[in-house]
Amino acid sequence: MTPAYDAVIGVWDGHDAGASLVIDGRVVLSLNEERLSGRKLDVGLPVRALAAIRAAAAGRRIAWAPTTSDFSKTLTRTFPSMKESYYQLRRRLTPPGPLHPLTLRAKYTLTQLPTNNTLRTWARCWFASTLGVPAEDVFLVDHHEAHAASAVYWPEWTGDALIVTLDGIGDGESGSAWKWSNTTANLEKLLSIPGSASLGLFFEHVTNELQMRPLEDEGKVMALATYAADLPSSKNVFLDWFSLTTDSRGLPVLHCAITPTRMARAVARVVWGTQREQVCKMAQQTLEILVPKIFAQLAATTGIGEFGYAGGVASNIKVNRLIRTTPGVTRLTICPAMGDGGLALGAALSVWRRVTGRRPHPFTDFRLGTDRGDLGHDAERIAQETGATLLRPTDIAQAAAERIAAGEIVMWAQGRMELGARALGARSIVARADSTTARDDLNLRLKRRVWFQPFCPSILLSEAPSLLADYRGPQDDNHHMTMGFQTTPRGRSALAGATGHDGSCRPQMVAADPRDPWFRMIDHVRVLTGTGAVINTSLNMHGKPMSDDVAGVVDAWLESGVQHLALGSALLSKTTPSSNG
Repeated sequence: MTPAYDAVIGVWDGHDAGASLVIDGRVVLSLNEERLSGRKLDVGLPVRALAAIRAAAAGRRIAWAPTTSDFSKTLTRTFPSMKESYYQLRRRLTPPGPLHPLTLRAKYTLTQLPTNNTLRTWARCWFASTLGVPAEDVFLVDHHEAHAASAVYWPEWTGDALIVTLDGIGDGESGSAWKWSNTTANLEKLLSIPGSASLGLFFEHVTNELQMRPLEDEGKVMALATYAADLPSSKNVFLDWFSLTTDSRGLPVLHCAITPTRMARAVARVVWGTQREQVCKMAQQTLEILVPKIFAQLAATTGIGEFGYAGGVASNIKVNRLIRTTPGVTRLTICPAMGDGGLALGAALSVWRRVTGRRPHPFTDFRLGTDRGDLGHDAERIAQETGATLLRPTDIAQAAAERIAAGEIVMWAQGRMELGARALGARSIVARADSTTARDDLNLRLKRRVWFQPFCPSILLSEAPSLLADYRGPQDDNHHMTMGFQTTPRGRSALAGATGHDGSCRPQMVAADPRDPWFRMIDHVRVLTGTGAVINTSLNMHGKPMSDDVAGVVDAWLESGVQHLALGSALLSKTTPSSNG
């Protein structure tokens, strides 16, 4: 008989490792290791995150929820130096050796191998031994089941829904589709997309062959695509590689004519003779045509229009915009931690449902980092050590808004850190949304990013109808920066510092909540400037992650050229004025 559990800890030890804690059906803490270690997209057992989460779960009966058990993952758990070597190579921290082409082919061969019961058993035993817990308390979750759980268990649904995952590869799969029964709170798997037809691996190969970092710079490929000339789909050689058919049930089946081991060379041949921007356009167009068709076919066959979505491909906000407006899709909800960094969360939610028979409690706030109280409680010491001036305004939101409205850039650290890659008002760098000067300062001097990658706006939800041309109402509410929108003429001007070359943007829509300093700050900006919107980018320097703790936030502020830091209740300002306003 299964013991009674009142807590579940999810664990992911691969790319963007992390851990999550569910207590009594509520997600109480979720951390990615990079935010604690300072190593962007850290890999390996998340020892720091686990230490914090174990402390928070002390005294409870814990079920453990690790994920993914395929042969490739088994190999790197057995020989962890392989995982570290690939991390160093992928992030371009070390140069490739003479055997790199062979090892790359081996990687894409081994990752195609699916999991099985033997590998699952080995993984359960390995985690039990490594974590020092009884094997009976370890409940393994397959890779795409964890992705699906991360998309389905946190929102509230009005009826049955379909859950889609599209990723690189995990447990031999690159995608899946599931039916969610809102009555029974059960997930039923409808289809699996094999690793041999992986849209995620395809986009990863394009990123790598363009001399960008795979699993990290795919957003740059999407952004650069807007600078290419329009391309008829008939001229896109990448589209020739893929085909979409249906099975006997009418469900979509994706095929790829290029095997994963040949994909790198095939992409390289295209890159060699094609302008870089055009390669990006072709890759982006491939996803923009195929992925909405998958959703449309699922909706047409099942008659279900509400969708949840997760996996690395779900980070492509321009594809998501097309899915959102696809006939038959009435609602699209995307997990903010859609990539592998959300696997620990999904595994924990899935196992909670498995071991208790109960649905986890829905939630909407993905600020799930450590609760450290007022981040500015020690600001006097920080001011003394850094020579900064210190104010404790009556309302930190108003004080920050006044500086932003005056054209200055402010680092903003309040409360618990976000889960996922998007800054959602806890660890942000903020500036006027209509300022192209602030945008260029942030892009080229402060964050040292590529020039063509746009920033994103955070806007008041009440501003969405006047700023966004394709906002249709509550079904398009996007609180977590997961979807693209086109701007209206007013939006193009008011959000000039936070829109792309094509007039698109990825907005966070902030609902009215007077208790939330993030809402109050943007609302004060509205009063001062006429528009409730700001440029919002993550509080980190290029190549480094956001930080969960105060020390990491202060280090980023000192390294940057930003003058002001709104740290909890404290406003710290460098005594030497910066040149950003």
